[in-house]
Amino acid sequence: MRLKDLLRDKLSNTELNQLVQGFDLVGDMAITIIPPALSHREGLIGDTILASNKRIKVVAKRDGVYQGEYRTIPLTIVAGEQRKETLHCEYGVRFLVNPELVYFSVRSGSERKRVADLVRPDEDVLVMFSGVAPYPLMINKFSKAASIVGIESNPQAHDYGLTNQKLNKAEERVKLMCGNVDDVVPRLIGSFHRIVMPLPTGAIDFLPLALKSLLPRGTIHCYDFQPLDGYGTSLNTILKMCRAAGREVLHTEHAICGHTSPGIKRICHDILVE
Repeated sequence: MRLKDLLRDKLSNTELNQLVQGFDLVGDMAITIIPPALSHREGLIGDTILASNKRIKVVAKRDGVYQGEYRTIPLTIVAGEQRKETLHCEYGVRFLVNPELVYFSVRSGSERKRVADLVRPDEDVLVMFSGVAPYPLMINKFSKAASIVGIESNPQAHDYGLTNQKLNKAEERVKLMCGNVDDVVPRLIGSFHRIVMPLPTGAIDFLPLALKSLLPRGTIHCYDFQPLDGYGTSLNTILKMCRAAGREVLHTEHAICGHTSPGIKRICHDILVE
């Protein structure tokens, strides 16, 4: 049942029209948006969400927007248990996360699975901006990759990644490193068959660095935010960067995998490079 239907007898029509319908469910934590005009109703809204699903133990509201180098967002508990850490399960892979301390998009689960399914046997894979390690651990579970390296600059996200690596018993093939990619990648030994760049704001800036570590006929998954009819803007930038690096692009595809606003989509460019 929709949240508006659950609150129809408890809020005025004006309040119902201001209500944000959906919420993200991360593990047993519901994360919602409560407009300032409904701040005096946040307890009621939180309790209603809590009662709507037995899986939910915590209800938190966003207390700002994604910001800063690590794209984190402040949260305030409005109902349920007083904690911000939760265990989230995605396609059988478990992630311990604190959504206030680390960036984690529950809506990208199907995209992570899509990329994992593309990995071929015996590939060496690099994941830049690996966060709490959702891409490395998903690739570990659903592929026969030879090795998976993840690099993350947020120390707290890296620590969660190490915890999740142990939770999923992925120590054999997954190696997680903490630091900025422009510092860590040049020190890596060897090159990669596939590089994943799941940073939708600014990933393209690191494409020249990725190309230096990509084997011939390797694949890069580069993310960007663009209007739905403007994905060619970032694709043209990618093609120019590849030419400047002396690399030929053999094939490109793109996938729509989320949005940041109604008109701006999250796009993944899959690029096969000679």
